[in-house]
Amino acid sequence: MPAIEDLVRVDAEALFAGERIEESLVQNLVLSGRKIESLVAWNSIFDNVSLANSRVGKLRLRDVRLIKCDLSNAILQGFEAARVEFVDCRMTGMRACECHWEDVLIENCDLRYAQLSDSRIRSSEFRSCNLSEADLRGVNFESAIFGNAILRQADLSRARLQGIDLSGAEIEGFIVRPEDLRGAIFSAAQAIDLALLLGIVIK
Repeated sequence: MPAIEDLVRVDAEALFAGERIEESLVQNLVLSGRKIESLVAWNSIFDNVSLANSRVGKLRLRDVRLIKCDLSNAILQGFEAARVEFVDCRMTGMRACECHWEDVLIENCDLRYAQLSDSRIRSSEFRSCNLSEADLRGVNFESAIFGNAILRQADLSRARLQGIDLSGAEIEGFIVRPEDLRGAIFSAAQAIDLALLLGIVIK
């Protein structure tokens, strides 16, 4: 990704034009409640941009960093992301079902109540994120990492968790089926909680 001083600053009009944004800086914009037909960005930075309660018809991001952006309650359709970083972003209630993410970092973000069902989120990392009560049903988390993530009361039924290390996550009250747990990695303390969840009596 280019240095920030080498990026071309773009305004809201450029975003609504629907043309691909490349090597650009999008900063300090409030686009809450707006509708954007298509947003495609490569090698760019979004800093303090609000898309809260907005609807984006087609969202494609590649080699993009989003810093302190507000995506709360946004509806993001056809969301594809590759080598993207979300840092200190608000994503509560964000709806991005059937998204395709690969090599994505989500760090220190609030994803409570987010809807990501039936998505592919591969080779990605959730670091210090709050996913409480998120809808993660049917998500393919192949090679994903959950570091210090909160998954309390999140719905992970039908999610692919085989080989995923959840030992550092808070999983109290999360929703899974017994078959969903096959191959996932948990700590000993979590195993006791899971036994209670599955109705297993430990003597």
